[in-house]
Amino acid sequence: MKLQTKKAFRSIADVGVISLLVVGLSACSSMGGGYQPLPPVKVITESVQLEIYQPPLPQEIAMQDVQWSVLTNKPCKPATGENKNPKYYTTETYQSEEYTKDDGTTSTRAVRDVDGKRIAREQLKDEDGKVIQVCGNMEQKIAEVEKRLGGDFVLMGMTPKGYENMAANLQDIKRYINQQKEIILYYREATGAESNDDKEDWIEKNNTNQADQVEKAEDKAEMQNTPAPSVTETKSAFSIKSLIPGID
Repeated sequence: MKLQTKKAFRSIADVGVISLLVVGLSACSSMGGGYQPLPPVKVITESVQLEIYQPPLPQEIAMQDVQWSVLTNKPCKPATGENKNPKYYTTETYQSEEYTKDDGTTSTRAVRDVDGKRIAREQLKDEDGKVIQVCGNMEQKIAEVEKRLGGDFVLMGMTPKGYENMAANLQDIKRYINQQKEIILYYREATGAESNDDKEDWIEKNNTNQADQVEKAEDKAEMQNTPAPSVTETKSAFSIKSLIPGID
């Protein structure tokens, strides 16, 4: 009897579960007309341009003046004058004089006689009465260097071939800088910088920035009372004794 009762209860439970499922399906069918699949996923791709910082070009090179001296030992000419400080003989053929122009500046002109001819300088002679010969400009350049270095004489020289090599090296450096600049401009355009300004505008802006950098540096130096180095200084702190030990 007990076994039959348990079977009866189990049958009633199964019927209840089935009824619930039928009711649920009926409700879903009445609401949407059956199973509705999910809509397909749409993938939208958007290109976002990154803002890449475009640094300015470096400050332009500020070249310092270089004074060149060409030394020769030919030809030999008779001495017609003598410079006192520094001391050396000169070889000008005709007399000259300084005069003041209408604008207040001074210049040099030839001295002429009443007939308008240039007056020749008198040749200098030594104690034996022989005309002093000046061969090239060695004596003059040595005197000028000694005055500039405070009495010492030292000269850094190069041959004509060495000068040609130096000039070729400078041209190669210029070529390298120009090509490197073109590479910078290429990568700048490749990163989308042309959307802001074109190449010419960018170069113009960089020129302005470089001028501002120079002006700020000068203002800072002026505020710090830092004197600028003089390129017209006649006496150098260089000492030949520090270069060649043991020299008197």
